[in-house]
Amino acid sequence: MARILDANIAFSGHEPKFSIEITPLQLSQTLNWYSQNKSSKDSLKYAVDYFKKKLKLSLNEDQKKVVETTFGFVCRIITHGATLPEKNQIWFENFVDKVKNTKKQIVVTEEKKPTNVISIQDRIREKASECIGELEGQLDDYIQSEFSGSFTPYAVLHTLGIKGAHTTHLVQYFKRRRGEFEEVLSTVDKELKEGYSNFTKPQIKKIIAWCDQGILDCSKVVGESAKTRKPRKRKVKSPEELVAKLKYCEKFDELKLVSIAPKDIIGSMQLWVYNTKTRKLGCYHADDAGGFQIKGSTIENFSETKSVQKKLRKPADLLPEVLNGGKVFLRNVIDTIKAVDSPLTGRINADTILLRLMK
Repeated sequence: MARILDANIAFSGHEPKFSIEITPLQLSQTLNWYSQNKSSKDSLKYAVDYFKKKLKLSLNEDQKKVVETTFGFVCRIITHGATLPEKNQIWFENFVDKVKNTKKQIVVTEEKKPTNVISIQDRIREKASECIGELEGQLDDYIQSEFSGSFTPYAVLHTLGIKGAHTTHLVQYFKRRRGEFEEVLSTVDKELKEGYSNFTKPQIKKIIAWCDQGILDCSKVVGESAKTRKPRKRKVKSPEELVAKLKYCEKFDELKLVSIAPKDIIGSMQLWVYNTKTRKLGCYHADDAGGFQIKGSTIENFSETKSVQKKLRKPADLLPEVLNGGKVFLRNVIDTIKAVDSPLTGRINADTILLRLMK
């Protein structure tokens, strides 16, 4: 566990400092502190200082434009002595390479352009960053209230006047936070569990539900934004059109199996499949409250960590139970199969029976 040099880490007047490696929870709390106490200009200054002092590089104007607010804050955290968790370190190194590889563009103009122009994308990022800071505050209030009362992300989105253009950044935020707490439920890492030991499992599930609600609220904002502008001429595809190119096995006479209608997969939360060639039973779990999507012959928006498959020794005995079993049975049936599990890829082929759906 990292040793905190400055105990006033979150919602305090002092800037946090660390030594050795920090936990994901400490990183999240520290970023929250910066989002509430520092601006995007501070973030850019931190990034410039990091490149100058640590890498002996001076950033040009084009490189400064690709610096995101969170990246600048992470530069500051590292400068103050912290070592990032492995996953976050990989992200940071990739972003450093992205900034370094941004070449200065030479623009030839006849007229002198204004010097204080802020791009639309910068404005969108700043607004989204401001909203994320407010959302973090609401989540903290929700936690401090012991998960009672009404705390809906939509209230923050509506108050700040969030539009559809901002929601891409916000959905990424909700998915990142959701994945962070979802990992705590499934991890065997003692250090990670200790970092979140102040939460019970039911409380973590409530935070995940809050993130899911945030994703749905972003979809609501997108719908509201669409109503205020001229409708696009592009035709919205129906579920039947979306699954038109899906290749699957309609029926398998040997085991008397018949696939469900593929159009029903759109928006569902759980999909059971059986490969007649490999005898593998698989279960897809949706990645978020938006449910599954289909592109060509591929299932999209599914959780790569939860979605697994196992080979059956006696499919004739187990498959009828999968077709007729209740939610409790389905929740544990994969674990009862004595076989090595393997991840599902999302690809559906002519040997795949679409067994069962859960909305």
